[in-house]
Amino acid sequence: MVKKRDLVIIGGGAGGLVVASVAAQLGLDVVLVNKQEAMGGDCLHYGCVPSKALIKSAAIAHSLSHADRWGLPAVKPKIDMQAVNQTIKNAIDTIQVHDSRERFEALGCEVVVGEATFTSPSQIEVAGRQIEAKHIVIATGSSAFIPPIKGLQQVSFLTNEDMYSLPVLPESLIILGGGPIGVEMAQAYARLGSEVSIVEIGPRLLPQMDKAMSVILADALSAEGISIYLNTEIIEVTEQAGMKQLMQEGGEMLQAQALLVAIGRRPVVDSLNLKKAGVRFDETGIKVNRKMQTSNKKIYACGDVTGEMPLTHVAELQAGVVIANIIFKMPKKINYDVVPAVVYTEPEVAQVGLSVKQCKQLKKAEVHQFEISQLDRAITDNNKTGIAKILTNRGRVVGAHIIAPHAGELIHELALAVQENMKISKLTSLVHAYPTYSQLNKRLAGQYYKDRLFNPITKKLVAFLNRYLS
Repeated sequence: MVKKRDLVIIGGGAGGLVVASVAAQLGLDVVLVNKQEAMGGDCLHYGCVPSKALIKSAAIAHSLSHADRWGLPAVKPKIDMQAVNQTIKNAIDTIQVHDSRERFEALGCEVVVGEATFTSPSQIEVAGRQIEAKHIVIATGSSAFIPPIKGLQQVSFLTNEDMYSLPVLPESLIILGGGPIGVEMAQAYARLGSEVSIVEIGPRLLPQMDKAMSVILADALSAEGISIYLNTEIIEVTEQAGMKQLMQEGGEMLQAQALLVAIGRRPVVDSLNLKKAGVRFDETGIKVNRKMQTSNKKIYACGDVTGEMPLTHVAELQAGVVIANIIFKMPKKINYDVVPAVVYTEPEVAQVGLSVKQCKQLKKAEVHQFEISQLDRAITDNNKTGIAKILTNRGRVVGAHIIAPHAGELIHELALAVQENMKISKLTSLVHAYPTYSQLNKRLAGQYYKDRLFNPITKKLVAFLNRYLS
């Protein structure tokens, strides 16, 4: 007889670890299955953490070489990729402690290393064992999508899984894809000293972000020497004398020493045998309802494998819904209306809530804008590139879009305003310390009242009050 466990979780990334941690600490009989010994998922090992460490190293190099902007002598740093790689590894190792096998075993999880395969709607096989459970959570994440470009599979190229351990800095680099990963890595490697080109098949960078922000970022990247090719399709890739050669649809050739493919993600499901489990899926991911249940109501999914907004904080949000439904038996449903998204370039790009297009479809919608160059803290830091937009409906905040220094931090106050359907007056009445970047939110909200306050009617009212009531 196979012992029936309370919960099996397949995948030790952000979503899976949140579910496993809570379930084990509440006394459930939990088995956590991870393909590798090191847990933490793509975000820790090949995504969020290493990319931000690399971006920081690149930012320091850029500051040194442009120190004359702040009245200091500029210094051209000598880049040692081995040393940069070590800083990345140090960051991963430090965070890894929280995601370690030892920690989860101490919490009460049984951790099994291996590749899980469904053998029935309630049972998996892993490491030569059969494990049955009342509920199963699939959190296997995603991997880089490799497009079917002629010749691509015959050349050596980089993905997010090997771009943070390069032995030497490539002299030149072409990045396929102008999404978040593409633009972040383009700027980072350019600042370290590579000659970088971005090739994007669409009409602009960051197609999921505000269009105005995309244009400003493209200008900022171009100013740092990055070549940007928009509306450009690559039809063939070859390699000669150590150089990657990319043929454009029109016949023009691009070439570089290294090639990074950053076009998108695909769910990791191939080895799961989901048909055996009765779980529906397609190339975009496992199909789930708003309770994060699959077509097999005893099996849930969370994280990138669902194809829904592949962000670590979304995986954690989904994990919370899974916990509510499986552990607490609360019929909780997912809501993606207030999920901030951030691109960690310089300046950073962040957004939350409705887009400008969605906002303008509302009856009482207004869009107000503030230039970063008018923010005192940005002036003192000599980092004045960017704009911010606040979107309102009937005087309540419904969205925000920012391209500015620290936009990823600034967006959360506005996210709270969207979540709480907050009146814009709540933002303007809150005291923000001077001089801080957070004052941007107050100044931005103040734009809502600018035309309402400084107009002929208000002037007449003030004149009347001061004439007859003084």
